[in-house]
Amino acid sequence: MAKLRKVRFARINRRRPVGQETLAMRTFAEDFTELANSRLTQTTQRGASGDLLRTWTAADMTIDPSNDFMTGTLGFSSPEDRKIFNAEAWSWVKGETFDLDAASRATVAPFAVDLTESHRWVAFAPTAKIRPGNFAYGLEHVLNRAVGEAGLIPTEWEVDLVTSRAEIDEWLREHPMVHFMRRIIKTSNPGRELDSDRAEMRALAARKKTEEFTAQRGRTLDITSEAFTDKLDGTQTGDVELQLIARRDDGAGNVKFNSRLSADEELIDDFGIDLMLGMELVLAALRLYVRDGQ
Repeated sequence: MAKLRKVRFARINRRRPVGQETLAMRTFAEDFTELANSRLTQTTQRGASGDLLRTWTAADMTIDPSNDFMTGTLGFSSPEDRKIFNAEAWSWVKGETFDLDAASRATVAPFAVDLTESHRWVAFAPTAKIRPGNFAYGLEHVLNRAVGEAGLIPTEWEVDLVTSRAEIDEWLREHPMVHFMRRIIKTSNPGRELDSDRAEMRALAARKKTEEFTAQRGRTLDITSEAFTDKLDGTQTGDVELQLIARRDDGAGNVKFNSRLSADEELIDDFGIDLMLGMELVLAALRLYVRDGQ
């Protein structure tokens, strides 16, 4: 049986900075291509004490012949001391120690991007050390660093993991006794019509709005109501983060749902250490994701 691995999905959102009313810009494809060609897509991540944790780099970015997709790799290197075994003395103690700042098989992930203005989907293959949240962090930060260095219009690029309504609906069918909902709404992408939530956020110069709904003691929220289902909209584009808590049918505690931990996924063949093949397989998965209605 062929070995498989997961592909996860996200969306790149270019959001209007707080307080900026209008934003004329080039297309997403134009800006993303310029960033890819700039060789500025690199940033350092530091710990609380200021020590270097890792250096993220997005590289190998190539436009597909269709001009609608781009493939690439995202990885990080981190400094560490390595020791060579001293065979002559048969000793680790006497082995030579040297500093190395490098990546490994577990710290480089292939990805693909849909360059279509209305899509901006990203597919990527997580690794042992690049989980979905890590990937979103790394790609988001290298893009924003490159935007600043390249002198592009200062939008805030965010990489948001996406969860389809089908995924949420399936979870609700299995866990209907929802008694808590937390919803985080993000500012809209430039050019998008503002709804009441985002109009309120704009008036307050706020980047995010968080709202919570808690059922009465011993009761549950009405998940069949239009008011509830309307609150679910936006997870599929990364504009809303959703957290739900429901009681288990057997009464043995609660079960939780978090859209940031439940990003859409597909399976592909394992590509081992062949990143070129990895990019091809991830791109194929993204094409299917787009074709199937995303």
